[in-house]
Amino acid sequence: MSIETMSCFFLILFTIVATVDGLYFHLYKYRLYEKPESQKEHALHTWNSFLFPFTVFFLFAENFSGIFLWIAVILTFVTLIIEFCDVFEEKKSRQALGGLTSLEYSMHFGMAGLRAVFTTLILANKPWFAWSFTGPLLLYNYSNYVRFIGYSIAFVGIPIFILHFMLMLKTKKNILKSIPS
Repeated sequence: MSIETMSCFFLILFTIVATVDGLYFHLYKYRLYEKPESQKEHALHTWNSFLFPFTVFFLFAENFSGIFLWIAVILTFVTLIIEFCDVFEEKKSRQALGGLTSLEYSMHFGMAGLRAVFTTLILANKPWFAWSFTGPLLLYNYSNYVRFIGYSIAFVGIPIFILHFMLMLKTKKNILKSIPS
């Protein structure tokens, strides 16, 4: 099994856990986007859902190198910053709900590990010249399997972002309506 394929395996596991956490817990069960104390947390999740498809695209859809590889690294770093902000926000955001459940804590812990593994594997497999700004934009093609997974997850991530964004807009509109004139 190639390193790219192993990385894809961890990306798929991450995506499954993140989907359950994001769609079931955040949007369906707790409806965080509706709670004033959770608005900032939902905004952070919305930013992450915006970055995720692009990050996956630049890491997995094609075997990018040069400036495109650096874009993937920057997107990964920005995602990490957002994740840190989310961790600090969750205590305040979830206080009315009694905090995070053990299951959700374990999912967040697992997602952090899975993200670290898939990112490390895919980036560590790049040859030294891929990191040059003056090098080629594309290296050899990934296997069809890796490319299929990369494109699929990236494109499915777009409607997930749109859903997060629309819920954020809907909630902002309702909050503005509730302000007495």
